[in-house]
Amino acid sequence: MQTAPVIVIRQPTAADRPAIEAMFARCSVESRYGRFLAPLPTIPPDHLASILSPAPGRKEAWVGVTVDDPEQVVALGSWARRGTDAELGLIVEDSWQRRGVGSSFLRLLAQRAWEAGVCRLTASVLSESRHVLQMLRRVLGPTSTRLDGYTSEVTIDRCDET
Repeated sequence: MQTAPVIVIRQPTAADRPAIEAMFARCSVESRYGRFLAPLPTIPPDHLASILSPAPGRKEAWVGVTVDDPEQVVALGSWARRGTDAELGLIVEDSWQRRGVGSSFLRLLAQRAWEAGVCRLTASVLSESRHVLQMLRRVLGPTSTRLDGYTSEVTIDRCDET
């Protein structure tokens, strides 16, 4: 049985820029495509800038680093708010996938978004990424899914909860 990796999830700083770029470069084309729905060779500069300088209450970003090498980023997650809705984004380096890192990030991202007053989370997921769709349901509870071409638009709605 494989032991769970020891990951520290923290907010990024400007000093993390090279480590985030290096993590993105280590990700497969499939992982990059799954995150941005395009085969990007590098992390988009405007996205990286927004990760390193998020707007409080409107966007939060988090990086995952290992305890063994706290300067090596292995995952990046964020949520960006539009009104009472927020869109989730997450990428986990290939060698760290399916080891609980994504689930840990989802829990944190959702908790922080709910605390900020967001009541509906959305995520665009490749429809063929069944493991990601299952993880969203397992970690965040009931979801609604709308097929939109090759992607599934997943929604977790708490707007009617009191």
